[in-house]
Amino acid sequence: MDLKQKYLFLLVSSAFISISVFEILVVIGVLWTFYEFFKDRKIEGILKFPVLVFGSVSILSTLIYAQKMVVKSIEEGIFQFLYFFKIKINKDFVYRSISFFILIGILLLPVIFYKYYKFSEFIPVWGSTFETGQFYGMFAVMSAFLSFYFYLKKDKKFILFAVLSLLFFIILVLTHRRSPLLGFIIASYLSFVVLYMNGYMKKLLFWGANIFLSVLIVGGYFYLSKTDTRFQILNDIISGKKEINFHTLNRISSSRVGIGLDAIEIIRNDIKQGNWLNILIGHGVRSGYYLPHKYNQKSWHKYESIFILSEFIEKGIIGLIAVLGIFFLAFKRFVTVKIKEPFDIVALGLFVPLLIHLIGSVFTFFWDALLPMYLLLFKIGEIYFKTRHTSQ
Repeated sequence: MDLKQKYLFLLVSSAFISISVFEILVVIGVLWTFYEFFKDRKIEGILKFPVLVFGSVSILSTLIYAQKMVVKSIEEGIFQFLYFFKIKINKDFVYRSISFFILIGILLLPVIFYKYYKFSEFIPVWGSTFETGQFYGMFAVMSAFLSFYFYLKKDKKFILFAVLSLLFFIILVLTHRRSPLLGFIIASYLSFVVLYMNGYMKKLLFWGANIFLSVLIVGGYFYLSKTDTRFQILNDIISGKKEINFHTLNRISSSRVGIGLDAIEIIRNDIKQGNWLNILIGHGVRSGYYLPHKYNQKSWHKYESIFILSEFIEKGIIGLIAVLGIFFLAFKRFVTVKIKEPFDIVALGLFVPLLIHLIGSVFTFFWDALLPMYLLLFKIGEIYFKTRHTSQ
């Protein structure tokens, strides 16, 4: 294992142990990337243009309009250039990487159960239940890929990874985090489609997997309907017990309706007042600290509603197009992948963290503290499928 591969394992480890250490390692990786760029003046990856535009606009708009958040703009913008970190891979490295994630999922179980006993919430080493949901959503899909791989190889280890996948899914549901759950659902269905289109799932197995996932989702929905006020209100609206109004919609959406109205008002005023530079590049990252709040708390620096509104306010139409470009190219790469051998199914897991994050970000915002790692893993997935004939 060379130095860069060791760096990746350190980066992944820190992502689940300490966000401060993780960011230090991201800085090291980005500086390493800049150093190599100035040596060979070459960057690669299907996401290179939208990632470059996103990072650049984040810095530029913040320097102009929200100088107070310049350091945050580096974290939210330039840190994403870790996507360009160059690393050599082979099958063994890919297998160890995916297995390492699943091992982390197992090791985190005592931590989150202890914290549930202590605080009545499934909290990881750092972060909140949202991070737990995000982590276990991707652990569940990665485990499912490994299970299917061993099933094709007629190796009984497929049972172990199937059980782990189910356990990780249960943890995801118990967190009550809807964005990671939505990400898991769509990533899982797309995975079935990819396997089916590549001939690795017969029709019977394809529809059986879809039905099984649907049963899990319905079971999860019934559980959440009993334990989550937001789902209870939604059910009351569906059954006619409650009216559809601002109050009920705001409760169901965790205040996102009100935040969205604030965001629309800001965009409307920019258009009315002819603030064309704001429309093009936005008001800067976390610009909610100086922009108006009518329906939400002034202490919220981000307009966490539908990501189109959130990104438009902070990075303008140019930044929003960059984000949409990342969405389009990432999902296109995943659904058009060509599986040539069973091991390729394991490598699909490298795409999973970014895809789950992207789907979950639809009702939040594009940036996440671990986004640099998600982008780098996606890039490693790209490299594997591009060079697999030579990476034995």
